[in-house]
Amino acid sequence: MQNNRKSLFIVIPVHNRKRFTRDCLLSLRKQTFKNFTIIVIDDGSSDGTSEMIQKIFPEVVLLHGDGNLWWAQALNIGVNYVLNHSKDNDYILTLNNDTVVYPDYLQKLHDSALDYPKSLIGSISISIVDQSTVIDAGVRVNWSTAKFINLGKDKKYYKMMLSNSFIQKVDVLSGRGTLIPIDTFREIGLYDFEHLPHYGADYEFSYRANLKGYSLFINNKAVVLSNARSTGLNNRVNRLRWCDLMKSFFSIRSPNNLKYRWNFARLCCKGWRLPVFYLCDVGRLIIGAFLAQLGLITET
Repeated sequence: MQNNRKSLFIVIPVHNRKRFTRDCLLSLRKQTFKNFTIIVIDDGSSDGTSEMIQKIFPEVVLLHGDGNLWWAQALNIGVNYVLNHSKDNDYILTLNNDTVVYPDYLQKLHDSALDYPKSLIGSISISIVDQSTVIDAGVRVNWSTAKFINLGKDKKYYKMMLSNSFIQKVDVLSGRGTLIPIDTFREIGLYDFEHLPHYGADYEFSYRANLKGYSLFINNKAVVLSNARSTGLNNRVNRLRWCDLMKSFFSIRSPNNLKYRWNFARLCCKGWRLPVFYLCDVGRLIIGAFLAQLGLITET
């Protein structure tokens, strides 16, 4: 295995939340696997994030944006940097700054990459609060009814690990800890910033890769500790003012944005499935949001 050792390039987009970034980088510094480079894209942080990285983490490659990159374009800048500094058999790991990983995290992903060539390998997300409750163990999608099934959600991690099935096939992967062969980007392109600037670009990218013959897996041994409130993985709905709820359907910062949900449907669904998928998706979103406003449900 040592002869097939890969180089990993960890690409992390950030905007403020300096404490999260520091904790994430500290956990990466403790990795048992050492053959990696960290690239942070600071998209116009105003809280001293860049200064902190330069002072405490001089080994990190620090790139900059003007505050208008959003998630997908920030990642694209990092990926382009890697494409110019990597070999054909290297890997990119996309990671968010509001995560912390165990010391053997990179080793487990690296070993999976050797065992499953031409695959994207995702991570299991566990609550950072109790380090036991599963937030996300991969997603299966019904492309006719727009039903996204979050595998393992709210289960206890130790119960999942009683199973002998540590590698799980999924339909899409999030950008929160996904290992991607460099050649994937050369073959299918970058994240679709134009149509999905902030939400959905990771799912669409992995779906596109799958169409090109790349398998999609979750490695249940590769744990990412995530803050459920900051990640967006926990879809529990807080009651908002009605005006704020309506704004969420049009805000680039919101996963509720109807335009970008249409773009996602259009990019991933063809023929008769497109209108059906979108109507089911939006219907489920709006009905769930309004029921939450009325206090009739607590999550959508």
